[in-house]
Amino acid sequence: MRKLAFFTVFFLVCFSLFGQTTEQKPNEYKIFVFPIAGYGREKDNDYFYKQLGYEVFFQHHVVVESQGDSNYIFKGTIEPVGGGPIKKPIPDHFDGQKENYNAISEKASPPVKNSPGRREYFSIEKSEEIYFLDSKGGDGSSSSEIKAQMEEEGYYFTLELLDSGSGEVLGKKKMLFFVTDASVSKLVSIIVYDLLSDIPPASPNKRGDSRDRWMYFETSLLWMPKIYYDGYDEISLLGLGMKLGFEFHFTRFMSLAVGAQATQEYISVYNVTDFMLEAPVSIKYVLNLDNNYSLEPYGGVSFNYSITSKIQPSDYSWFAGVQFGIKDSSETGMFVIDPRFSMDFSNSSVLDGNFEYKRCSIQLGVGYKFGFIQKKK
Repeated sequence: MRKLAFFTVFFLVCFSLFGQTTEQKPNEYKIFVFPIAGYGREKDNDYFYKQLGYEVFFQHHVVVESQGDSNYIFKGTIEPVGGGPIKKPIPDHFDGQKENYNAISEKASPPVKNSPGRREYFSIEKSEEIYFLDSKGGDGSSSSEIKAQMEEEGYYFTLELLDSGSGEVLGKKKMLFFVTDASVSKLVSIIVYDLLSDIPPASPNKRGDSRDRWMYFETSLLWMPKIYYDGYDEISLLGLGMKLGFEFHFTRFMSLAVGAQATQEYISVYNVTDFMLEAPVSIKYVLNLDNNYSLEPYGGVSFNYSITSKIQPSDYSWFAGVQFGIKDSSETGMFVIDPRFSMDFSNSSVLDGNFEYKRCSIQLGVGYKFGFIQKKK
């Protein structure tokens, strides 16, 4: 009964793990947005933080809650143009009709004018900085007047795009704003698009993703503790062995695995040592995680044969496990860690059948899978 409970819990854990994962779509980035640093008027930081999340979603990417789950990071900062406290803060209820607010020259070409029911904006881009200005106000013909107004009433919002793995800054945009309104929302959309569009394409991989091959050849070292009961009660920790296996992916998410493995069997009460040859056959569910990992829950049966005929094992055993893969940097294949639980269908025996017992085992394999024939996307 305890073994059945163990098996049930084992399977629930495995299936809950792969059931909670999602495969990343092509051209889709996972973005982590840091809380906005610096300071502006009340609620400005929250405004930009939420707006960045909206834009990542609306531009068909994914906002993640953990930096470790992301491909890239958005890091935003607000600071007054003058570098200190704002001298004349604009109230939150500002309706855009204040006189002499961010004035520009009336000699601008093409002319930028406001009329009843219509308000115009313009932007200036210098290097990586974008200045977003409002046309409402006096003539503003003097550059010193514009500079004074910017330092008195303006804020800089700086947005950096970082690689979540290396921390390298991939892009940076800077914008000037005076009040967070619909026009600023449009500009946030533009700079998010520009930063994500400037991400350098991944270097082409001639081999392709080593998790997406049609066939694999596996070699692993095994540690296989055995539990004997019902006539012979003992736990043996000396079961070591080796496995050779072949796996064929007959669909994108399913595979058939066959193999051969040799393990040591020791019955201490009679001081009998034997070597077992097992031929496992299993069906696997294949799931790729993030950009580098795979998870393959599986179940199957194995045929058991005694090499020296000192122990007569159960002819068949059933087993269930989950194989965790980590692809290598050369995309040749994957390093694998493979825990499994198995139990015999019938009794095993020694001394020509005069002494019988039941057997189950917990197996841990560590090895490498070589991949062949890349799948087409």
